[in-house]
Formats: sequence, structure tokens, C-alpha cells
Amino acid sequence: MKTIINTTGMSCSHCENRTINALKALDDIQSVKASAKSGKVVIKHTKDETVQAAKAVIAEIGYEVLS
Repeated sequence: MKTIINTTGMSCSHCENRTINALKALDDIQSVKASAKSGKVVIKHTKDETVQAAKAVIAEIGYEVLS
């Protein structure tokens, strides 16, 4: 599955890398792309519950989850 999570608060490539590395630590994440410019985080995963876990991780590292 592919899910797009809209966020706010990322402002640079460091923010993107921080988000990517934090999400890659989740068991079910197959790939992650993060864009500070668009505020979108795209994850590929196999379980529905991974989306909620990903949103929690994004919030935990300091970015606001919009959807």
C-alpha cells in the first residue's frame, strides 16, 4: 500500500532525512519519501495500522500531521 501523509514543520533536507530515518525504523515500512517543500511524506507499507504508527512517529519528532 502507498499512503501520503500531509505534514507541516519540515523546512530543509535535514528535516526530510530525520523523518525518513525515523519512519524506516518501523517494521512494516518498505520505503519512505519526505518533501519539506510540499510537506508530504509518502510511505509504502503492507499493514493499515502502520499509517497510525507513522503519524505518531512524525508527531513525536516534532512535525505536525495534517492528515
